[in-house]
Amino acid sequence: MGEFDKTIEKLNAYELQDRLDAVHELKEALDAGKLPKVERLGECDNHIHSTFSFSPYSPSMIAWKAYQVGLDTCGIVDHESVAGILEFQEACRVFGVVPTAGFEVRMHWDNTPLAGKKFNNPDQLSVGYFPVHGVPVHSIEKVDAFLVPIRKAREARNRQMTARIDSEVAAYGMSLDFDRDVIPVSRWEQKGNITERHILYATAQMFIRECGKGQPLIDFLTDKMKIQIPDVNRGYLLDVDSPIYTYDLTNLLKGFFSEMMYIDATHEETPDVREAVPYLNSLGCLPTYTYLGDVRGNSVTGDKKTQKFEDDILDELFACLHEYGMRAFSYAPTRNAPDQVERVRALCREYDMLEVLGEDINQPRQDFIMKHSSDADRQFFNDSTWAIIGHEILADQDLDQSIISDASLAKYPDLAARIQYYKKVALQSC
Repeated sequence: MGEFDKTIEKLNAYELQDRLDAVHELKEALDAGKLPKVERLGECDNHIHSTFSFSPYSPSMIAWKAYQVGLDTCGIVDHESVAGILEFQEACRVFGVVPTAGFEVRMHWDNTPLAGKKFNNPDQLSVGYFPVHGVPVHSIEKVDAFLVPIRKAREARNRQMTARIDSEVAAYGMSLDFDRDVIPVSRWEQKGNITERHILYATAQMFIRECGKGQPLIDFLTDKMKIQIPDVNRGYLLDVDSPIYTYDLTNLLKGFFSEMMYIDATHEETPDVREAVPYLNSLGCLPTYTYLGDVRGNSVTGDKKTQKFEDDILDELFACLHEYGMRAFSYAPTRNAPDQVERVRALCREYDMLEVLGEDINQPRQDFIMKHSSDADRQFFNDSTWAIIGHEILADQDLDQSIISDASLAKYPDLAARIQYYKKVALQSC
């Protein structure tokens, strides 16, 4: 074990002060030359989940990993929680990484012309996922107040979904309890959120506890649960010394349990898109919709089954989002076919939408350095990220300086010019 391995592990401690103490200990080691310094690479990543939603990384650990891989900027985005933002910002600044703040929320379309359609949510019709970027510090408390009832509504549904899995595993002499098993693998008591993945992670822990790792676990999953295990996943489960074993098992269980356990979210958990978007705009936030896109035949990423998402309603989707006040849109070009990407980009230009890279990190096998189709793409999305950072800085001083405020739109009607202005603000301030 290396000299600072325990300090790095402490970045994921449960208590905030322990995590921040580890941040400063590592910074002292860097300054003293006891750890090698890492040069910045001109890379940005604005959508990384922390332990306040589902992730192997606390906000402090995200900042450390961002520093270690050479990111210039890094963004925290948690499901229905902003509890990790201030810690993340402090840790990033200690390590010399520029932070950007966000969260993610689902909204319903039931009162719109697109009611009942399938969006970017594979589990439920008429509900979409909306990453929200550029949260000004002074708006964090109001955003949290907006999210509290959403988290409470989700808790009730989580308890029901946990009970469904409990019923499924009872035949094998196992028991899954929300309070005993699920809450402890979350940051629920620190204003974090609990997602379906937490339930599955707790299920994975239960299976490991009851069956062990390696072949005995594989035999139980295949012979008893009748789960088909692809070769790559089988290899992961045979690696009993893997530090991310439980995450690999969680990913496998997601494909088996998700449909069986899922219960539709109610309107208490998914606010009306027509109301939520303008409200978040009023707080200086930048809500976006993340394009998933239809999966055709052999998917671009090679890991998705053929299925329909938003392509049939994309024109209407953009028109509605613009009408409801959305001024930014997110997508990941490497996840879609070239014609899908060009169509999205054309619509973003038509509706003057700020284009944001929409690839999220919540698993230990994902890289923090984003893949891009070209250097031009990298620069394009980096400019957007720096513009969001500039927006956060100015909107925190005065909401009229938001990148989507009426005053800013009047001063910089051309979106490209506006992006460069806010990027310049960020670079001069950081």
